[in-house]
Amino acid sequence: MKLKLVKSIKLSLALLMTMSIAGSCTAATVTTNYQGSNEDFPNPERGFFSSSMSTQEDSPLDLSTVQNVKNNNHTLIRRIYNIPNYRNSALPQSFLNLIKNDCESARKGGVKLFLRFTYNFEWEGPDARRDIILSHLDQLKPVLEQNKDVIAFMEAGFIGSWGEWHHSTNSLDNSGDRRTILNKILSVLPTDRMVAVRVPTYKTDALNNSNALTPQEAFNSSYRARTGHHNDCFLASADDAGTYDSSNAEKTKSFLNLDTRYVVQGGETCTTSEYDDCPNAMKDLERMHWSYLNRWFEENVLKGWQDQGCLETVKRRLGYRFRMIDSNIPDKVKPNGTFSMSFKVTNEGWASPYNPRNLEVVLRNKNTGQQYYLPVSEAVRMWMPGETKTVNITGGIPSTMPLGEYQVLLNLPDPTSTLRNRPEYSIRLANQNVWEASTGYNSLLRSVIVDPNAGGDTYSGSQLFKASGGTNSQSPSNNNSSKTVTFYEDSNFSGKSQSFGVGTYRADKGQLNQV
Repeated sequence: MKLKLVKSIKLSLALLMTMSIAGSCTAATVTTNYQGSNEDFPNPERGFFSSSMSTQEDSPLDLSTVQNVKNNNHTLIRRIYNIPNYRNSALPQSFLNLIKNDCESARKGGVKLFLRFTYNFEWEGPDARRDIILSHLDQLKPVLEQNKDVIAFMEAGFIGSWGEWHHSTNSLDNSGDRRTILNKILSVLPTDRMVAVRVPTYKTDALNNSNALTPQEAFNSSYRARTGHHNDCFLASADDAGTYDSSNAEKTKSFLNLDTRYVVQGGETCTTSEYDDCPNAMKDLERMHWSYLNRWFEENVLKGWQDQGCLETVKRRLGYRFRMIDSNIPDKVKPNGTFSMSFKVTNEGWASPYNPRNLEVVLRNKNTGQQYYLPVSEAVRMWMPGETKTVNITGGIPSTMPLGEYQVLLNLPDPTSTLRNRPEYSIRLANQNVWEASTGYNSLLRSVIVDPNAGGDTYSGSQLFKASGGTNSQSPSNNNSSKTVTFYEDSNFSGKSQSFGVGTYRADKGQLNQV
């Protein structure tokens, strides 16, 4: 009996020792819950937009106009090019230069454009022949490719009144010509950009497919996956002034409800009606996954929404709106060790992003400011409205990574090389106390300590955190951000400047010296 008891005690002690050793080999994980925010703030490629029209080359998009748009919390400008003088001729280089300059103004100002080309801006105004349109699109191709970073998408344009594909004076408002021109637009646009057509049947007829996109077809760069929708008479009537099938509007809405999960949808109101109240607006904006809406037209409809109390909700929920729920992050990790974390995010907007979007985890040394970032393979465009997504992330800590405490941050930058360094083009989360305007990062409000004595597995994969530069680099996606420093006052230093890193400085005889 004693022998059995001794064996039992030894076995229990051995089990406890095994459990203790296993526990010491695994770093503790800290769960953080995040508080949501109801603030209306700008995010790229979504929300209310402002509209600007150019006739020939007489009205370029200047930087002050872009800045006024930004001051209204808008990140999108609809740029309409009304080109009646070129109905029968090639586009001159001066016009192509105008588009380039407009894109540069947008780039400098921190917004994106969506474009429409039209040969008139009036009811039953004259358009151009098909061969002219096709040749104009060939001319536009290099400009579109060179400036795709600030082109969110295109509205189909070119045909008929206002470029909305009806009342063509050249009889182009038929399935065959629409198909030819839509295919041409899609062929000259960069393959990661979409085009929006005015009426859903224009898409289904032109592409010979009446089915809505499936998750398997989403974002696969096919013409169907790149053709979205714009409704420029939202809530004007039971069928939105002919946008939907007048005999079965519900059928069209059911198609759009499925198709617009994966393509861009937006537009504007055009007149007051019995259908334009808040309940109808909120229902259809959500059902058809609207990403963008004209803020200034039609004024009486929008004023009605303001008076009825839904305008602020519309501002917040157009497009995507990602809110972090919680995260699980290790408190320590060793050099050459495995960094594993997860987070849970929900989309409180009415749509998901329609353009590609990157995701990366950033570790920033609290003392030196040195940054390391880990690109994450994650389909952000599949963070669907109304759904909650859990993202699991695993990467390796470099063996040469300096020891110390690192803040953990999340970055969702624009994937284009010209904009990924620009914080205003990164996605902001709808949470309190997480946004860093100077970097475009979202703080996860946690730190991890790189410690050689930390437990955990040695990393054997290929996804290592990458150094983003020296201590002067605030972000792997933002090498020009300002740094937080502390100054001791010195009158001799007034009006002078020099480059410096993070730290505390004393001004002495007109020079800054780190202390």
